[in-house]
Amino acid sequence: MTDQVTLTIDGKQVSVPKGTLVVDAAAALNIEIPVFCSHPKLDPVACCRMCLVEIVGPRGPMLQTACSVPVAEGMVVNTDTPQVKATQEANLAFILLNHPLDCPICDKGGECPLQDQTMRYGPGISQLVEPKRHKKKHYHISDTIVLDQERCVICWRCIRYLEEWEDKPQLALFQRGGATLIDIQPGQPVDAKTSGNIIDICPVGALTNKVARFQYRPWQIERTASIDPHFSTGDNIRIDTRTHAIRRIVGRENMGVNDQWIADKTRFSYAWANSEHRLTLPLVRKNGELTPTTWSEALAAAAQGLKRAYEDHGSEALGFIGSTKVNNEANYLLQRLARQEFGTNNVDHRNGGDVAAVATGLPSLAGLMKPQYGPKPQYDVILLFGIDPSEELPILDLHLKRAIRRGGAKVIVAHPRKTELTRYGGPYLGYRPGTEVTLLNGLTRLALDASGDEKERVAKLVEDATDARLADFCGVDVEAARAAAQLLAASENALICFGPMATKSAAGGEVLDGLTNLAMVTGHYERLAYLGLDANSQGCRDMGVLPDRLPGHAALDDAEARSRLAEHWGTEIPTTAGKSYEQMLVAAGDDIKALYVMGANPASENPAWAANLENLDFLVVQDIFLSETAVLAHVVLPAAASLEKDGSFTNTERRVQLLTPVVDAPGHALTDWEITGMLAEALDAKLGRTAGAVRWRFPSTAAIMEEVASVTPSYAGMRHARLRGAGLTWPCPDVEHPGTPILHTARFTRGLGKLHPV
Repeated sequence: MTDQVTLTIDGKQVSVPKGTLVVDAAAALNIEIPVFCSHPKLDPVACCRMCLVEIVGPRGPMLQTACSVPVAEGMVVNTDTPQVKATQEANLAFILLNHPLDCPICDKGGECPLQDQTMRYGPGISQLVEPKRHKKKHYHISDTIVLDQERCVICWRCIRYLEEWEDKPQLALFQRGGATLIDIQPGQPVDAKTSGNIIDICPVGALTNKVARFQYRPWQIERTASIDPHFSTGDNIRIDTRTHAIRRIVGRENMGVNDQWIADKTRFSYAWANSEHRLTLPLVRKNGELTPTTWSEALAAAAQGLKRAYEDHGSEALGFIGSTKVNNEANYLLQRLARQEFGTNNVDHRNGGDVAAVATGLPSLAGLMKPQYGPKPQYDVILLFGIDPSEELPILDLHLKRAIRRGGAKVIVAHPRKTELTRYGGPYLGYRPGTEVTLLNGLTRLALDASGDEKERVAKLVEDATDARLADFCGVDVEAARAAAQLLAASENALICFGPMATKSAAGGEVLDGLTNLAMVTGHYERLAYLGLDANSQGCRDMGVLPDRLPGHAALDDAEARSRLAEHWGTEIPTTAGKSYEQMLVAAGDDIKALYVMGANPASENPAWAANLENLDFLVVQDIFLSETAVLAHVVLPAAASLEKDGSFTNTERRVQLLTPVVDAPGHALTDWEITGMLAEALDAKLGRTAGAVRWRFPSTAAIMEEVASVTPSYAGMRHARLRGAGLTWPCPDVEHPGTPILHTARFTRGLGKLHPV
């Protein structure tokens, strides 16, 4: 039995998959059927009636809604008969009857389906001479979204998005007949983390962006494809600019990453890029005050300060802090600067070396997705350990809700507090912070009990995690833990995710061992995923911005990796592990005498760290604002923001994607990779190394990526030209390789998995 259906539309035959809607089958023939309520990401409701077509049946042609009728074998559809055209014109006449003539001031004007369809299918004159109905205008339904009820065509798209994707019915229809309107529930504004997507899918100007209103006309803006600078899912975005300023950010479809949705933080939080408080000139401290200066003086001062600390106290007295907000190329150069110029592994980033993590993130974001009419997600059980996607990764949260509600996946939440995803009825393990190891040992024991496999071989590893210990020490419900273990043991394709909170402690390594053991005994070792939170969390690790790992996650004593780096850098790599982010900040002013901080603000995180930073002999800060850390610095270097520079980010599924600059950096600010390279050259001059210009001067981030590829086998096939579009997932061993969506499909890369006593 074939899965294809053949039908005829306007005399043309087409074959499409079963279940395809008539409107989509017509699109395959480039036949446009006008719609308002229909949207490819939402369930059909057939409420606007614009898509009525004639479908020939036993009793002759009948008008039916193309957006809700699935195709059938031998079906005959006509989209341009006189009756269809008359119906389309009548429907538009009804819609326009009370629609306000706001086009000259409406943000949607120029990209409005109602305008377009009125021109193509509508009446040429208004049929109303009486005053139009009046409803609420400029009505704030949230802090960022404005509703104009007069413009609304009651298509239900906003209602359906919030119900079908966010599972938050925060908008609804009120009244009846001609008085029908969309509104919030009384006293309950829209607060979904991705609510701004309803602006994108609104077919008219009923929902507008409060942040961007009246700042552009659609024909005046330049549109640039780029990547979300906030979240580690690497959501694809489009940035719209006008007069050299960012005016709007909207979602861009990538079915391997974010579908077409973006988070509200991504959409609305870009005022910082246009801020008048941006750093525009280098600053050097003179007589106790930060004073504007030239780049040459600032770089010379920075190089001299780092050189003095190095010569007076040795390489271990210097520290280097990278950034999850900065691209791969700049982070690579930062760790190279630390290791090549100063011979130290004191290099890290926030939630880096202080967090025990596996090298890889999600096996596949697409594996979580439940497309509108596509296959079910690849995962049937999902354990979220110490992570709250609803707050921390909103687009991942959408995928999880879709997998649960549409794909039948079960979710297990292990978190000290109840998160939003606990409402789906899966086991909730509300453990006390600090009891993670015992909880994981208990889950492993219960999973072994449920499966009966290898119980004797590993029983000693987890025998102390009794039911009583789970209840009294961890504070979890034992029956919930048992149910969670049974789900994991019975699952064929479970996904086990953990975040920084779970393994950021003195016992972080043991927590990771416990997670590994649980994944091993339940048969899901290839789907144990660490989820960093910031945009380039994965990229920082990949580039070696860690105190105990080289680029490509190579161990410090990996002879092959050391040989590659020595060949390119012309120096031996230190083998002693350096200090982590927190260790450097705790030791600042004591063992650490000088710090170079790129794109981070540790002084804002901890008052004790801020006090320690004041005691440093020398502090260099490279940032876009005069942050709490920058005001303490001896030299401040103004950097370009993520929306002002190119380069690559690596998302949580190892997908390397390109950023595209959309506006110029303000004043004399430079990109991070340019600054680090120039500083390295200045250091070479101060230290009497004459080969610096050859080793540090790159014409572009693309050239830096080529060096990354030459020293990092997992990135060997990465080139900027290949990253355009959907990007590539590592490992990508050569320039012909398509990337590797899923790791460890049969075996660990090192061989057999290993159980750890914890």
